[in-house]
Amino acid sequence: MKTLHQFDEVLDTQAVFRKLLEAMSNPARTVSVAAQMEKLFGEYRAFLALGMTLLDNEVTFSPCGNEALRKDLQLVSLSPEAAVSDADYLFVTDVRQLPEIFAQAKCGTLIDPHKSATLLIRDSSEKTETLPLFGPGIAGETAYSCSGVVRQALELREQQTYEYPMGVDLIFVTDSGDVTCIPRLVRRRDSQWHM
Repeated sequence: MKTLHQFDEVLDTQAVFRKLLEAMSNPARTVSVAAQMEKLFGEYRAFLALGMTLLDNEVTFSPCGNEALRKDLQLVSLSPEAAVSDADYLFVTDVRQLPEIFAQAKCGTLIDPHKSATLLIRDSSEKTETLPLFGPGIAGETAYSCSGVVRQALELREQQTYEYPMGVDLIFVTDSGDVTCIPRLVRRRDSQWHM
């Protein structure tokens, strides 16, 4: 790997982790991992930068049918592959799969809501939507400018009728390295929790 990539397994993963933490703590804020992904090769460099940061031998992942991404993630991590219904991290490159993936992704339990999946979703669409979001990390409400992919993902998440505080975390990733997070407790203003 060291001959294929210039990505530093310590310094670059720390940089990506800090950016992910910033994005997760500030829903709808966009951060960039472009500088780190430039040190990697292949079609899914942003996913690889995130995968090298999030994956280890204690968590599982699913490439959601993308064989090329599966090989790349296995090359750069020690994380075992798992079925969509069991994986801790789901890497979604084909948004047409989103309905099936949301139906299968683990959402935690009432006792352990944090034992849920995180979906990393490729978002290559233009920002044509504005959604009102509220929840932890947002002061009051924020108007989030996003793509139709984000709207679809949020609508599909809401259709799962998770019981509070269960759900799945969403990380949207562009090919240029922009990353935006919408944690499971952040909602659209017009959505409702099921108690």
